[in-house]
Amino acid sequence: MFKKKWLISLTIMALMVSLAGCAKKPEVPKTTTPPAGTSQLPEGHPTDTSAQPGNKATQAVVETKINDVLNKNYPGEWKVAGTTLSKGSYTENGNYKIVDDVEKQFPDTMGVSIFVGEERISSSVKQQDTGARVLKGYATPPAVGEVMKSGQSTSTVSSGYLKVYVPLKSGGKTVAVLTVSTPQS
Repeated sequence: MFKKKWLISLTIMALMVSLAGCAKKPEVPKTTTPPAGTSQLPEGHPTDTSAQPGNKATQAVVETKINDVLNKNYPGEWKVAGTTLSKGSYTENGNYKIVDDVEKQFPDTMGVSIFVGEERISSSVKQQDTGARVLKGYATPPAVGEVMKSGQSTSTVSSGYLKVYVPLKSGGKTVAVLTVSTPQS
């Protein structure tokens, strides 16, 4: 009886080994859901890479131009209530003057946006068919969250454009992030 059980076990194992060699590995499905903690970019949207140290001078020039426009045209402190952003007596939500004024400083820009947390509250980019501002439908770049936390400007490079992320602060605390994409010099 022992020989019979052993022979059956050996036959089953041999059969399993031979079948395992013939089996196709299952294909891993392509996922469209981003891993937890990341943002998904729309199809065909270029990915950002960190800007190289040589771009720091360009980042500094961009920051200086932005700060000059903001300080000259919009006196006062930044304030945030929910996702409503104000500077002095001016409120940006729904008015778009800040993003339009900053955009004028950068010919051939891909656009200027302001984020309060993860929400894009202002953009100079307009839909071609309706002229409506593009506020939704694109993932918030991870660099926005990094700048909100660190309070430090940063930049990335994507498809020949330098994207600069500038913190907007009130009392030393970052309340929003302004981004501008300019052709890389």
